[in-house]
Amino acid sequence: MKKLQFKKDINASAEKVYNTMIGIETYQQWTAEFNPTSTYEGSWEKGSKIYFVGTDKEGKKGGMVSEIVDNIPFQFISIRHNGMLDGENEITEGTEIEKWTGSLEIIHFTSITESRQ
Repeated sequence: MKKLQFKKDINASAEKVYNTMIGIETYQQWTAEFNPTSTYEGSWEKGSKIYFVGTDKEGKKGGMVSEIVDNIPFQFISIRHNGMLDGENEITEGTEIEKWTGSLEIIHFTSITESRQ
């Protein structure tokens, strides 16, 4: 499996970025860039199942079936993606799913203090 890394500096505290990322209203705002109906169902607590979902043009719900592997507030979130959601049905097996099931999304939050002269 290919490893990808993305890094983004944001002019805000790690606490603010973390809360913006997982708060339901703010999550929907920033993920609307990918899909205007994007949301999540579930909990960000360690060990919890979470669905990252949206609806297609016909109004059918779909998305990813995932698990929060770890969540250390303001520092770190690890998400394991386990399958797809097709309407209300979880699909966790099959050729297409097996290509990426078990992949991890790891997010680090780091506050950078800048010294000014």
